[in-house]
Amino acid sequence: MKLQQLRDFITVASTGSLRAAARQLNVTQPAVTKSIQLLEKEIGCSLFDRAARGVSLNGAGRSFLPRAQAALNELLRGVQEIKTLNGEKGSVNIGISAAISLTSLGDALKDFRKSFSDVNVRLISGAFSVMFTELRAGALDFSIGPRPPEALGGEFSVEHLFTNSRAVVCRRGHPLGDSTSLLDLINAEWLVSGVMGLPAVEHDQIFLNLGIPVPHTVIQCEYPTALLALLAETDMISFLPKQYAADSSFLRHVLMEVPVREELPRTDILLIKKSGIPLTPMAEYLLTVIKRHIHYDAL
Repeated sequence: MKLQQLRDFITVASTGSLRAAARQLNVTQPAVTKSIQLLEKEIGCSLFDRAARGVSLNGAGRSFLPRAQAALNELLRGVQEIKTLNGEKGSVNIGISAAISLTSLGDALKDFRKSFSDVNVRLISGAFSVMFTELRAGALDFSIGPRPPEALGGEFSVEHLFTNSRAVVCRRGHPLGDSTSLLDLINAEWLVSGVMGLPAVEHDQIFLNLGIPVPHTVIQCEYPTALLALLAETDMISFLPKQYAADSSFLRHVLMEVPVREELPRTDILLIKKSGIPLTPMAEYLLTVIKRHIHYDAL
């Protein structure tokens, strides 16, 4: 099985067309067709359903795709690591939660740049489903964020980093900013975001567990920038990690924690990476400095 065959297979799968894949790979269509046929012969089964309008993955192809992506990315990462040892520019790709990116990431990257000034760093944030896809494909070195809703299985290594505290957060000067109970806030307009670590079902469960009526007015927002803008510019309220109101160097002048007396559930923050695959020296060092700069409420 050749590296080019994996690349051809992944490209055909993503484009749904031998012609489009050939165009993207800058080779002839017969070359791509032959490459796929040789791969299927080596595996021992067809990977695509072929039709006049294009091709689509069959069951075997869908099963093989994530493994092919992971294998290709790991091979390319190994090549990149060798090139880096020979003085060429390398890269690190990580997924990171919004809370940590607002508090610890800046200082961590400053330290990282002192040792790896020429390394390209790619950051992604968002729902864990997005990070999971890239982690599984080997496109991310690691991710740091809230515990995902589903168990991950043995292909991933999971390390508990810390337990994060939640807070009720609103804009400074909010008319309900001095409230001391969630009971005072049930008629407020609430923002909910799974991307920020609290899906709607968990939001409602906080109130139900405390025997408090669930707020009627809830807006779901899965775009972190929009959520923060709405909090800053309106009288909406949200459950967010405490860092948004306390540790963020610019948001703490805009947002505040509402001092409710109810104890809110905490969130486990995890480091997730592929099992059995060592991090590159660059990724290992970036992880080390991120851990060093992580700030959280230990109480």
